Amino acid sequence: MFYIRILIQLSVSAAVSSLSVSYSPKSICAFENSSVDFSCTFDYPYWHKVEVSKWFKPRKDQKQDGSQQGMCVYHNDAAEIHERYINRTTYANQDKNCSLKLHNVSRKDIGKYFFRVETDHYWGKYTGPGGIDLNIAVLPFRVTLNTQNTKREIHEGDSVTLTCNTENCTPTQEAFIWFKNGLLLPQATKQTLRFSSVSHDDFGNYSCGLKNSDTTSTIKTLLDVRYRPQNVQIINFPSKEIEEGDSLTLNCKSNANPALTNYTWFKISKTNTSYIGYGSKYSLETVSQKDAGRYICVAMNDVGSQNSTVIELKVKEHSRLDFLFIATTVLLLGIAVTLIIFCIMKRRKQIASKKLPAEKTPTVAPTEEIYENLRNTHKSEENSTNLTYADLMLPPASSDRPQYNSQEDMTVIYSILSDREKTKTFEQI
Repeated sequence: MFYIRILIQLSVSAAVSSLSVSYSPKSICAFENSSVDFSCTFDYPYWHKVEVSKWFKPRKDQKQDGSQQGMCVYHNDAAEIHERYINRTTYANQDKNCSLKLHNVSRKDIGKYFFRVETDHYWGKYTGPGGIDLNIAVLPFRVTLNTQNTKREIHEGDSVTLTCNTENCTPTQEAFIWFKNGLLLPQATKQTLRFSSVSHDDFGNYSCGLKNSDTTSTIKTLLDVRYRPQNVQIINFPSKEIEEGDSLTLNCKSNANPALTNYTWFKISKTNTSYIGYGSKYSLETVSQKDAGRYICVAMNDVGSQNSTVIELKVKEHSRLDFLFIATTVLLLGIAVTLIIFCIMKRRKQIASKKLPAEKTPTVAPTEEIYENLRNTHKSEENSTNLTYADLMLPPASSDRPQYNSQEDMTVIYSILSDREKTKTFEQI
């Protein structure tokens, strides 16, 4: 009896040891709505006949070691397949090939999958241990940053690693692509991007994805490299001499992270360096000879500072000839303005003198007054028959006109009167 038991145990051990299942790979990461391949091979004794071949997935409340079968993903009897997996699988259906393709995977499919074979022998039932672990990658891709700096502030010279991944897992079956500020980095094809000594040139936004896929990330990660001011320079500086009297504004520019907090200006005269101002701009409203010299700008932020290159300002002095020319021009211009004003005022006086009042009677000479009185008297005699004499207006003795013989004047006057009376007497007759 004892020997019979030993023979039975040896027979069972031989049968079980000849049953085997091999999985490849041990774990799979896939995108949602994609298809995954569970590569599988199995073996059994040649005198056995396979009656059942099946894939199953333990439920969450069951042991995940394959000892509890759970939901049937595939079964050679279609009636045994769980409703969640109906029409979603393709079985290899070849001798000793147990590979399975699962279509349209989702997060509900996350878990372990096992293959089980059952033969016509009582001891010919076997589940491949370990199974295949399926995980689903949740888009989009994200870039995670790792650094040895415990303060989480990245400075120039630090070691930095960027990793391209998705939530839950990251598919690695294809090459990766990397972008910096939206531009492709052709040399970066791995899941990780390493900087052994990061510099300010590496500052920027990074994103990643799979090379032969449309699943690139939409979330950008900033590699925020903090660095002191770089490329400090003074711009708007004249390329040649500047003339006295001109205005000049100098600008100090630099790249830095974090932003610049201070600009300081210095002037170098021989061995003396003096502070002249602060701010990104330094202005000279009126340049003079004392402004000639060398200038330097110092830019500063929280990380450090850097000087600009020293520039020299040359001021061109006005020559004596230029001064005389300017003075002569100003003098001639003043004379011209004075003459114009004088001519305008003289013209106005002439116009004013020609405009006399309407009631003013022109001044006449004494002799002209006498003859005018005589004419008026004659007109009066013609208008009045009773008028027999005329008033005479003689000029005063102090008149400037030439003195005439009074006797001759009286003779002329009486002669005129005698003639008039004759005429008048004749008219009356």
